Amino acid sequence: MQTILVPVDFSAVSRNASVYAAELARLFNSRLLLFHAYMLPTPVSEVPYVMVTADEMQQENEALLKKEADHLHTTYGIQVESLVRIGIASDEIKELTKEQPIDMVVMGMKGAGGLDKIIGSTTTNVIRKVKIPVLIIPHDAGYKPVQHITYASDFTYKTSGSLFTPLLKIAQTLGARIHVLHVQKDTVKIEELAGRKSTERTFSGYDHEFVNVTNNSVTQGINEYLQHHASELLVMVAHTHTFFERIFSKSRTAAMAYETRIPLLVLQDKE
Repeated sequence: MQTILVPVDFSAVSRNASVYAAELARLFNSRLLLFHAYMLPTPVSEVPYVMVTADEMQQENEALLKKEADHLHTTYGIQVESLVRIGIASDEIKELTKEQPIDMVVMGMKGAGGLDKIIGSTTTNVIRKVKIPVLIIPHDAGYKPVQHITYASDFTYKTSGSLFTPLLKIAQTLGARIHVLHVQKDTVKIEELAGRKSTERTFSGYDHEFVNVTNNSVTQGINEYLQHHASELLVMVAHTHTFFERIFSKSRTAAMAYETRIPLLVLQDKE
């Protein structure tokens, strides 16, 4: 993991994510790239006011971001760079992941009390637009040594072994055990059995175990498991129009992204 991209909006939430990313960068000897996107203010009334130019906003944001970068470099002894662009954040992040060899995006997310803020937010849009792993850090989740990783799957989709490379690399580097969690209904489908066998081959040679939980609600099943089994990282796969998107819908976001209160790593299985 050579480069970690961290979108920054100068809020406490994004600053917390930056600290978490810095801890990871130190462990993996990675380069940290702080990124900020801004939009020019739009007049909303006829009252005259002093218009800020694009150059002034660019310079101001560059100075603020450099201050953040210098602090992380000094505190964690890692390589930190900063980049500021004008534009819509999620679109600029998508383009940046195409332009540079970025291995992971680390973003903050507002938790309890801000349910409406995640829907349609930059974080959600980035998950849907980029094709690289996205690590979501809840606002109140500080960095903890990762010893247990829960990978939740319904085993109904074919995936390539390379999809799990980031997860396996993290587990191997940090010495963490992977708990493969399957939340099933009363009956198990044939494709689920085939999916499990495929996952067993992929995870062979790594410290892992398979756990089956019966629950009609996937989100409830995951949360109940996490409540009784400590885990520092939850992992899910984003397929196009499939399992993850059903989980990350308006009706289920609270249970999955807010109640767990642990970082969520989204692996991208997209064309």
